Amino acid sequence: MKVNFSHDSKEFIFKLRDYISKDTPSRATQYTTKLVSRIKDMLQHPYVGKINTTFDDETIREIVLDGIKIIYKIYPKSVAVLMIYRYIDFDESNIDTENSL
Repeated sequence: MKVNFSHDSKEFIFKLRDYISKDTPSRATQYTTKLVSRIKDMLQHPYVGKINTTFDDETIREIVLDGIKIIYKIYPKSVAVLMIYRYIDFDESNIDTENSL
């Protein structure tokens, strides 16, 4: 199955590479290349991801790799990666533990 990346998803990968390269330039390209390869490999079986609740559409799904959420759309002969973003960028200090269920 062919995997295509949207402009936004490519932009995230380039920004991630630039961010990593500030500390270890040699590792930046290596990591992002490996990440893209892992995404392409995983999406050879596109129904492995769960349905994205925001869109509630059987063809729009998501997977999480290394704390990065990948949202994609399944087409008959291809998969389009719509968005990639850091899934773990969540401030847990805002969780209200006093008024829980």
